[in-house]
Amino acid sequence: MNGSDTLYDVRDGVAVITLNRPDKLNSVTLDQLDELAVRLNAYEQDDAVRAILLTGTGRGFCTGADLAGGGGRHDMTTPMGVKLSTHLYGRVCYTLANIEKPVVAAVNGLAAGFGSSLALCCDIVLAAKSARFIQIFVRRGMIPDGGGSFFLPRLIGLAKARELFFSGDPVGAEEALTLGMINRVVEDDQLMNESFAYAAKLAQGPTRSLGMIKRLLNRSFTSDLATQLELEAAYQGLAAGTADTREGLISFLEKREPQFKGR
Repeated sequence: MNGSDTLYDVRDGVAVITLNRPDKLNSVTLDQLDELAVRLNAYEQDDAVRAILLTGTGRGFCTGADLAGGGGRHDMTTPMGVKLSTHLYGRVCYTLANIEKPVVAAVNGLAAGFGSSLALCCDIVLAAKSARFIQIFVRRGMIPDGGGSFFLPRLIGLAKARELFFSGDPVGAEEALTLGMINRVVEDDQLMNESFAYAAKLAQGPTRSLGMIKRLLNRSFTSDLATQLELEAAYQGLAAGTADTREGLISFLEKREPQFKGR
């Protein structure tokens, strides 16, 4: 079932989430984010969903919070209201970064403020040639949210992250690719086709294995080598108990392509 502000669809193992407020360049309301958090939790438990694709309609991927029509809290102008609202932005990005299914972002246009954080917390980011990323917080006298201060320096390094956060200057898709912010630049009219094909390919993979790889990579930034080696051994043991690992090994011995089922 689709809500008017966000569209949800599941096909070929891919849950497609489309932010759908094109007249607002897909700025998001708190109600919208709350619904998204609930949907993501449901998708994590749904074996029919093996990958997630996040995009927007119109000229904007997401331009952050809807400051004009907050859409949820009556105390948005108070320090506590802002804090609680920011927790919700963070909860959505945390879920996308840690859900044990691959997440692809198809950045169709402007990704500003929280919208940039929303894209960068995804596992794979494809951007249209016309897309732009703007760390717009400084222009409003605010600070990054949605995990932007976590993801951006890890992707492009601390010095460049400082520059982008301090200046609020826009970064085009080609520059974002060069910096390592994103994975691929795509012609505008091919973005959804290529992004869905990418997500669908991931959806045909060994879903449990992909989830454990994602968790290992996330943990690698806070682990020492000994801890990471122990985690690899533990997860390898867990993977050995899955049907997809058995299929992977059998298909290798039988010299054929594996047919993973996500189990």
